[in-house]
Amino acid sequence: MKQKIIEKLKNGIEKKEFLQFISEYYPDFSFENAIDFLKFQGLPLIVEDDIVILKTAVLPYDQIEYCVVDIEVNNSKPKEGQVIEIGAVKIKDLKITDTFEFLIYADDVPKYVERVTGINQRMLRGQASQKEILRKFRLFLGDSVFVAHAADFDYNFLAHQFEKENLGELLNRFLCTLTLSQKTLQAERYGLKYLMQELKLPEETHHRALGDAKTTARIFLMSLEKLPKEIKTAEDLIQFAAPTKNKCKKKKKTKD
Repeated sequence: MKQKIIEKLKNGIEKKEFLQFISEYYPDFSFENAIDFLKFQGLPLIVEDDIVILKTAVLPYDQIEYCVVDIEVNNSKPKEGQVIEIGAVKIKDLKITDTFEFLIYADDVPKYVERVTGINQRMLRGQASQKEILRKFRLFLGDSVFVAHAADFDYNFLAHQFEKENLGELLNRFLCTLTLSQKTLQAERYGLKYLMQELKLPEETHHRALGDAKTTARIFLMSLEKLPKEIKTAEDLIQFAAPTKNKCKKKKKTKD
């Protein structure tokens, strides 16, 4: 359903067609229930004159809310691992307005993960479960555009965990700052640590979720200053930042 409805909603669809499409998946939903349900799962919908359309397709990119996200995990395979730390930075009116940071309980933290992140089993004792923190994160994220460095990894890993925890789908629009920075900023390398140094950004703890999210947020805001003039809406921006040649898919090779 996800990709089909997003493509339709980019150009807007009539209320009747929207309800007909949704009824194939949720036959008992009224129009209002369907809109509320999809919004809750992050799809940024607006209704104007009986036309349902993505908010990101009509609003200027500088009027959209963004949520810059980074996660640390105990296994990079979503089916085998889980999130052990999540950090996020909310951006509104192109300014950082709020942050989100939680460690998450896990039964196991492999030694190689501890070496990279500094997160050990002792630190996770007594922390809330992944399900509880993802519920909180859902509310923090809202229908904002999900932003991450090597975004495919963070977005898809979290989408899998949401479904695994019976918390529904992750339907937020998302974009990748790795490819966005490659298209807008001059640098020798585009990993977070290298960009932080080369762009002389404030020092943050690398491979910790909130530190990396803050660095990503600063890179994102700097990239926006260098956008081509033809980029008007948030959908324009998402399309412009779309990865090419799968550059955003292998986080472990590109994030450092």
